[in-house]
Amino acid sequence: MNFFSHFFRSVIVSLIVAVAFGHTARSHEPAIKASDAKPVAAVARVSIENLTLASVDGSPHSFKDLVGDGQAVCYTFLYPGCPLAQIYCPVLNSLAAEFGKQGVTIVGVICESEAIKDLEAHKKEFSITFPILLDTSFDVATLLDATMTPESFLVSRDGTVAYAGRIDSRYRERGVKSPAKVRDDLREAILDLLAGKPVRIPRLAAGGCPLDRPEVPQQHAASVPNAETPTVEAVTFYRDVLPILHEHCQRCHSPGQVGPFALLSYEDACDWIETALEEIDAKRMPPAQVESDLELSGTPPPSPADVAMLRQWVASEKPQGNPDDAPPLAPLPDYGAFEEILGPPDIVIDLPSVAQLGPQGEDIYRNFIFPLNRPDDLRVRAIQLLPSNRAIVHHALIGYLDRATCVQAVKDHGGRDGMSNPLDQMPGFWDNMGAGFKVPPVRADGIPRTSFVSGYIPGNRSMICPEDVDVIIPAGSDIVAQMHYHRTGKLETDSSQIGLWIDKDPPAVTKKMMNLVFLFGGFQSIPAGVKDYRVTGRYTLEHDAAFVGAAPHAHGLAMWMSLQATLPGQTKPILLIRNPKWDFNWQSASWLKKPLHLPKGTVIEAEVSYNNTADNPHNPYDPPQTVWLGESTFDEMLLPMLLLASERPLDPESKSFVAFNMSMARSEFLRRLVERNYRYRRGPDGTVAIDPSYNKENHPQSIEDAKKK
Repeated sequence: MNFFSHFFRSVIVSLIVAVAFGHTARSHEPAIKASDAKPVAAVARVSIENLTLASVDGSPHSFKDLVGDGQAVCYTFLYPGCPLAQIYCPVLNSLAAEFGKQGVTIVGVICESEAIKDLEAHKKEFSITFPILLDTSFDVATLLDATMTPESFLVSRDGTVAYAGRIDSRYRERGVKSPAKVRDDLREAILDLLAGKPVRIPRLAAGGCPLDRPEVPQQHAASVPNAETPTVEAVTFYRDVLPILHEHCQRCHSPGQVGPFALLSYEDACDWIETALEEIDAKRMPPAQVESDLELSGTPPPSPADVAMLRQWVASEKPQGNPDDAPPLAPLPDYGAFEEILGPPDIVIDLPSVAQLGPQGEDIYRNFIFPLNRPDDLRVRAIQLLPSNRAIVHHALIGYLDRATCVQAVKDHGGRDGMSNPLDQMPGFWDNMGAGFKVPPVRADGIPRTSFVSGYIPGNRSMICPEDVDVIIPAGSDIVAQMHYHRTGKLETDSSQIGLWIDKDPPAVTKKMMNLVFLFGGFQSIPAGVKDYRVTGRYTLEHDAAFVGAAPHAHGLAMWMSLQATLPGQTKPILLIRNPKWDFNWQSASWLKKPLHLPKGTVIEAEVSYNNTADNPHNPYDPPQTVWLGESTFDEMLLPMLLLASERPLDPESKSFVAFNMSMARSEFLRRLVERNYRYRRGPDGTVAIDPSYNKENHPQSIEDAKKK
């Protein structure tokens, strides 16, 4: 087994289950974390005479008008530009259709007056079927104590606020999907109310965009002279803030990019700067942040001085300044084209058919085959995935696989598995608990017949090899891209392409080859309730090599991860890469600007900290439980991948990954013993047979399953 066979199983497959967007009925008795509860009374009552909203034309809509002969009105505060409000539009449509005839009216409420001009277009774009009314005076928002979008308030006929808070449990933190089982909180509250029962969990904190964003301020900040304090020139948008946004934010936060809102204009910045600062402080933005003793390619996150400048701008009431004060800014890259500095790609491969993504459901992880199948090895100096719809491509992992195995994978696993919306249409293949293909053996010269090559994350473009290094794509291979699509609340399509730039140097030119080596950390389980569980792993170089980069990998319990190298005869390690805030959803390779030579005997060490408590929003279990070493994202692992350049294959027999598999086998054996889930039992007559209580669903990689692979 190698990268694809493991990584596809652990990342591609299981995350789909973990971040389910479905809305089927759940148990009424799930565990709810104390941090989710709002510190307010369990039941509140409001004056229904004051629950009056307005249409765009100004006509009033009282609570009595909305409830009619029904049981309740559900007010959900929205904002057209809020990404979570967009995602939940299909959910509210479903609730309106399900409960409208049962006497519950679903109403969207918009407070910000500047959103009115976009309202009709927003309703059409997201196919909104429920009414949206206005509360520009914030009277209803104040009465209900609304602070977020989206945030729902279920008000019964007598004015009792039976439920207030989030729509479901997918997001415990803004922008962070919880992999734990989804609880449809609002739907469950409506069912309780219609059944005449008290709502079991009446208050839950909502996460999203702040409701009452400040109004656009005056052109210039007011200044108050102080004889004892030197005059400090006010921070302005055009001179000071715009360059920071251009350098660190606009690559993703511009029209057509993955960022859910733009940060181009003064108005954009006024609207979103407080939210942006919260995300920067939490290290959720920019995503996939890394630290290193070495110089990394890519744009670093905002510096402390940059953040201080943004805070000063907010504190001084966001003065606009003079547009002529803006420094010259380089044009943003054209993310709709292949990278210009390389020239046109030598080979461009199209996705054989369009990928279609429905408005709601689980995220999709799908393995797409880009046909190549060349008769000779290709030495590739650069590779780039070019999405046609960058708003839905969260990230992609790119590798190669031989043609015959690709064809068989589509035949065996090319159905609708992994698709949760009837409008989903995807080429390629997906397998619930496996790579979807039988891994071909390593070639006689040590070149693997399938391997990870590159990746795509928003804001990045091509992967360019160092000057004296090539990626070898063996003859007869196709390119396989594992695409992660996330939904936007409306129907979307994508027709991605892959570009290859071929090394055209004459055969006499000797170049190094890129290697992918696994570095694993061995452990058996992580106990529930432990906040800082440390695991380390080591790899010793058997030959000289150059460290080019790394693709760290762990699952949802990881909080941070570091990679460091200690050269022979030295005691002080070199920090190669450190992820200070690990995010399972933003796994990507980090590349050095200049490869680091590592002599034979260098020890590369990885360390990770796991948090298996209820405080970890990425915890797959609610409440926490023992998590074992394993391939599912409901399990855990430490398996960073090292990108090393050398004159010969460094690990042609994949010994590092074989050792990792042995560690997982031990963990599975111990898990079965602890859980008393034995596959075989010795009968009274001495015969051995399958234990009738054995649960195959917990351990799908049985002997029979392995034979099928």
